[in-house]
Amino acid sequence: MGIPDLSPAPKVTPENPTPQTGQKMSWVLWLTVLMLVASILTAALWRRPGSVVEEPPVAAQSTGTVKFLMEQQWLIRMKLALVEAKTVARQITSTGRVVATPERQAVVSPPVEGIITDSHPLPRIGQAVSKGQLLAILQQTPTAGDAGQISAANAQVRIENARLEAERRQLAQDVNKTQARLTLAKNEYDRAQKLHRDGIVSLSEAQTAETELKAAEADFIAAQNQLQALNNSSTIAPAEETTRVEIRSPLTGTITAVHKSLGERAASGEAMFEIVSLDEVWVEAPLFEKDLHRLAIGKTAFFTTVAVPDVEYTGSLVNIGSVIDEHLRAATVIFSVPNPRRELRIGMQANVRLDAGDQVEATLIPREAVLDHEGKKIVYVLLSGEEFERREVKVGDEYGPTIAILAGLKPGERVVTQGAYQLKLQELRPANAGAHTHET
Repeated sequence: MGIPDLSPAPKVTPENPTPQTGQKMSWVLWLTVLMLVASILTAALWRRPGSVVEEPPVAAQSTGTVKFLMEQQWLIRMKLALVEAKTVARQITSTGRVVATPERQAVVSPPVEGIITDSHPLPRIGQAVSKGQLLAILQQTPTAGDAGQISAANAQVRIENARLEAERRQLAQDVNKTQARLTLAKNEYDRAQKLHRDGIVSLSEAQTAETELKAAEADFIAAQNQLQALNNSSTIAPAEETTRVEIRSPLTGTITAVHKSLGERAASGEAMFEIVSLDEVWVEAPLFEKDLHRLAIGKTAFFTTVAVPDVEYTGSLVNIGSVIDEHLRAATVIFSVPNPRRELRIGMQANVRLDAGDQVEATLIPREAVLDHEGKKIVYVLLSGEEFERREVKVGDEYGPTIAILAGLKPGERVVTQGAYQLKLQELRPANAGAHTHET
């Protein structure tokens, strides 16, 4: 047996590791190196030419030129218009409002104070009414003072009616008496005539009987006439303590306001209904004093509204204001506008234009070709079959469906009308961010 080694074991330190510890550290080092190499190789493969790296899409930068294929143009039925130079009249423009004509509006109020009864339904707002149509029924209730006067008047009426009835009875008796006298006189006349023919009585006695008959007939006729006249006179009716008052429409139109309800008291002169006829309206607009000398009564003007911008109405000048607003330096001008379809409503804003008389050269295009873009006016001009250019323009007066272009276009160019908005969307569309592939 050998002698065992009793010397102390070497101390394990980071500088002097055990064989097992050193072996483990070597494997960790090799593994780290291998992972680093694999990462470098993978990155190199991903960056090879021909491969695509997916990145978030970015918005296209607008250059003012838009590609729009023929197929797209056919799909939206694109239309173009020729830019034309024409001689037109300078326009006077303003913004006014629609008001009712004085003879075509009415505020309906009762002539007396009373309670609105439920014996007739009240009209509703928006209901069409005709002239003379019954709108409401009031029950007039007199005050205490009026009631006393009515009572005293009715007492007099009763006395007068009693007197008339007494006279009627007296006249009826007179008719009966004169009728009996007439019958007796007729019999006496017949007897005297027979006796005269027989020579028993003289001619004078026969004539006396005839005179008596005529007098009896006259008295009878007079009594009958008096009775008839009294019967024809109606008995005086006593005054009623409550009076039924009918409220009727003064014109044909539309109810625009109802201020009272059933059972409510309405004072004399207090507004109950408002009625407006829209067959013809007025447009009030301020015009600058420098343009007033160009106006004349009857001059034609044109109007558009925000509600119906594509419809243009025609009216005529009826009044030029006599007062100039010291701040606006403008006078209020009134135009009469036929409104058979009742599209113009009271209070609407109306854009007014009329010819000033001066002839000017203007470059005209359809209004629908002009778009708003970042606070500017733009159009799209045809460059080639599938290429269009966005062009900033300066606009002037409007002439019905066309508008004057002061700068940005030349006569002979073609602008997009129908489809201009789709071109704008095409220009603002983000860059093509379709599916991406990764080639290895």
